[in-house]
Amino acid sequence: MPSPAAPRDAGAQASLLIFPDEILGEIFLRLDSAADLARASAACTALLRVARFLRLRRHLYRRPVVGFLRSEGPSLALRRQPRLLHHAEPPHRDASAGRGLAQLVDLTFSFIPDPNSWRICDAGDGRLLLAPRAAVTTAGFVDLVVCDPLHRRYVRIPPVPDDVPTGTFPDDVPTGNFRWGRFPLLAPTGEEGSSFRVVWMVKLDGKAAAFVFSSATGKWSRTSGLFTDVLMLDTRRMEFNMVRIPRVRLGQLHAIVEAGEGRLGFLTIGDGMLDLYCKAWQDNGAGGAEEWQHEKTIPLPDADSLSYAFSGVGSGYLLLRGFPRGSSMLASSSQEVPKVQYCTLEVKTLLMERLCVSNKCIDFAYLYANFPLLSLPTV
Repeated sequence: MPSPAAPRDAGAQASLLIFPDEILGEIFLRLDSAADLARASAACTALLRVARFLRLRRHLYRRPVVGFLRSEGPSLALRRQPRLLHHAEPPHRDASAGRGLAQLVDLTFSFIPDPNSWRICDAGDGRLLLAPRAAVTTAGFVDLVVCDPLHRRYVRIPPVPDDVPTGTFPDDVPTGNFRWGRFPLLAPTGEEGSSFRVVWMVKLDGKAAAFVFSSATGKWSRTSGLFTDVLMLDTRRMEFNMVRIPRVRLGQLHAIVEAGEGRLGFLTIGDGMLDLYCKAWQDNGAGGAEEWQHEKTIPLPDADSLSYAFSGVGSGYLLLRGFPRGSSMLASSSQEVPKVQYCTLEVKTLLMERLCVSNKCIDFAYLYANFPLLSLPTV
């Protein structure tokens, strides 16, 4: 009688399950903790190679949107409230990353001198831009700080030097002059690492200027422009372009986004639908003669029971707020309201996912995207 065949060994069975490194990378990005990533990478040299590749080539992967932070003003009432990262919840694809990062980031800013005196002005690429709470945007160029709340690091931005001309923009304009304002923001660099740019946007009547600080050079520069319609700052070239937007119906909300492949996108919300219009971002400016082309209409989920509005933008996404129809929206952002749904809309694919549900109605927020497992210091 022939002897029975030897059972297949588990290692041979496992060797048949071969995934490309790109798929393994996507799996690793969905692990809940750095300890899980360390255990996975210790299993064999192939997985260790993938883990090392992820750290070196993080820019090849979609940076997960892990949540959002409420926009802060100089109000004392907001200062008394704990600062929260409203993180992604299941079934959102970035829920595990959001839950992990919410436990790691230091949003009390304990690593910055006088931590209670700062408010969030912008967010991007894992960084936060902070300004003094006591200052208002019409009071001039105030001190700014860029920090990494995950790695608890920060840098102070030097003031705009006197040798950078302000042109026809006065230094002091009375508070309450709504034709005037200075607004700080973070601009993408298009590169990985610790380099970043900070922009002071300045407007007065029909004129605008941008004062740009580069961490790579440690210097400020200036660009300016005139506008009669919508003026958009190209943060790659640091040039102003005038954009003539399509006509919208009364009551329609809209947003201008970068749609990829050298195109501008114009999104509108109305009647329970989201519409996308696109046009080429021409080399001679975005306000050329080409007409906007309607590309897509998608129905908003639960539009019969929810009224949608734009609440934020960043990292290639829009944040949409769905407020229950028939409920009062008169409550301030510090008061409880009926359950509000917050959704992310990926601009490139128009994929809409529910991010989280909250009893806080937040009019404007900053999307926060980062790699909780692979992140290196960004400042």
